Amino acid sequence: MEIEYEIDAVEWIDTHKGETAIVLGSGKSLNDVPRALLEKYPSFGVNHIYLLPFQPTYFCSVDSLYLQRYPREMRPTAAKAKIAFISDKLLGSPACGLRELYELENVYLYGENTIPFPGEYCMTGENVPYVALKIAYGMGFTTVLLAGCDRDKDWEYFSKDYPAEHLEIRTKLNWGIKKRGMEYHFAIAGLVYQDDGRRIINFSAPSKIDEYFERGDIEDW
Repeated sequence: MEIEYEIDAVEWIDTHKGETAIVLGSGKSLNDVPRALLEKYPSFGVNHIYLLPFQPTYFCSVDSLYLQRYPREMRPTAAKAKIAFISDKLLGSPACGLRELYELENVYLYGENTIPFPGEYCMTGENVPYVALKIAYGMGFTTVLLAGCDRDKDWEYFSKDYPAEHLEIRTKLNWGIKKRGMEYHFAIAGLVYQDDGRRIINFSAPSKIDEYFERGDIEDW
């Protein structure tokens, strides 16, 4: 499958060709993943991964609500990452602390043309792990382990201190539609990887996304 990249993305395209990565969601099952596994492979952490606490190799945040409310909290983790992928939608926003986040030397502005997968209707796929899967694809990873990407009925986070904005979002939006959007984009990611002979292996809590990804056993990795 032919995927088009932004010209300025060449600095990180295929930098991990043939390697294995681990993408970390924010679900409760992330607590069951051994620290040794988190540190074994290049990692992608999202949003409030600092609450685990854990410093990922790469950091991603494209959630406008979190970026506007918690840029100062995210900044230390973003600053220590090799590359911090931050949504370009809020560039120039007056939100307190956001400018300092965007001014980090390692920030890459993630936008609509950053590795668009065929069939997607939302550049974020309605969830940040999808963004991480796209970036991992662009970097050339052939196997991606998916941990803490819980899409079960409980939908609990790995930390009791995780910001509760998700409750606000569920109140204001049709959560069922948003959740189906997430599943749709995960299905796209699964097809893109499979079509290219690559693998996404899911260690997260059992859920509908197991229809799109291979289930794996942590002990095998």
